[in-house]
Amino acid sequence: MKRKMIGLALILCLGLALTLAAAEQLPKPQSKDALKKMEKAEKAIKNKEFDAALAFYNEVIVLEPNYAPVYFTSAQLNRSMGNFDLALANYEKALGINPALTPALNEYIRTLLALSQKAVEGRDLKKAVGYYEKIMGIKEIATSHPKELQHAAYQMGSIAYSLQDFNKSSESFLRFLAVPEVETTAPVNCILANYMLGVNYSRLAQPDKAIPYLEKFIASPQNETTAPWLPISHYLLANNHFLVLDKEVARIKEEKSSDALAAFDRIAEAAKASTAIQPNFAKAIELKSDLEDAHVKLGNYYFLCQDFDNSLKAYNELIAKFPTSPDSASYKSFVEKIGKEREAIKTLRAKKKTK
Repeated sequence: MKRKMIGLALILCLGLALTLAAAEQLPKPQSKDALKKMEKAEKAIKNKEFDAALAFYNEVIVLEPNYAPVYFTSAQLNRSMGNFDLALANYEKALGINPALTPALNEYIRTLLALSQKAVEGRDLKKAVGYYEKIMGIKEIATSHPKELQHAAYQMGSIAYSLQDFNKSSESFLRFLAVPEVETTAPVNCILANYMLGVNYSRLAQPDKAIPYLEKFIASPQNETTAPWLPISHYLLANNHFLVLDKEVARIKEEKSSDALAAFDRIAEAAKASTAIQPNFAKAIELKSDLEDAHVKLGNYYFLCQDFDNSLKAYNELIAKFPTSPDSASYKSFVEKIGKEREAIKTLRAKKKTK
């Protein structure tokens, strides 16, 4: 953190030097009065008479309100004095008049990045979001400052997730992935962005959107940064497929039919056709055996498939592994249900054969 705070301090100190250097290279104002006042402002800055310099800049603004460089130099001076709101407002005025004023754009983005980092360190996440939104709202930033957009979009996605704004988080990570050449310049963050999109869409109960991003994450080359999230990814991938299956099962159950066995068999066929569920729950358990819900859902999946032996095995292992679970009683009750279901289906099949 100390290093980051030093970085902000350097930006403040450099503001004065950049103000003077920029003033020498920028276009001059048209009127002689405005030019003289700009020169007086520069002299005041050299003498560290900052309030006087700001006063001269304000006089130039009155004389030439569409002279973009004066807003830029005023922004630089305000930034060096710690007047960040005024600095940002003046950068924005400069760029509003002349979007092609590159020095103003560079320093505006630089200032926003420093302030957003300071806000994150101070746990003022909503303020950080505001700064990142300004960066992401800059026209054509993807081509002019792709690295800065990468940083802002990724950080915005992470912060929005922590604030439980999963829609904004998803939008930000998608913006991050759309930055040109991001897979080359930020490969690890790309992998993690896919993971976060899978998580976000899972939280939003949108399995069709979550599944492809979780598949991309699992298929990506893993390292020590990404590998810890593999168990949850396998679990979420299986669970999202399970949610899709669950809707199909509910639809079949809602249909009015006198043939109960046919309905059970259609459910079993639908479950067996969802081939991503069993291997991903199993992999999640292999990688992180304490994922209790993965054991539960795996047993439920076998149950829907009418694979009662494996369903019993999964539930018995669940009960043995989590003996103090608050759901232990319901697990034991479900074991009894598995036996009853098996016998009920046997009876239905026997009756069907005698007809």
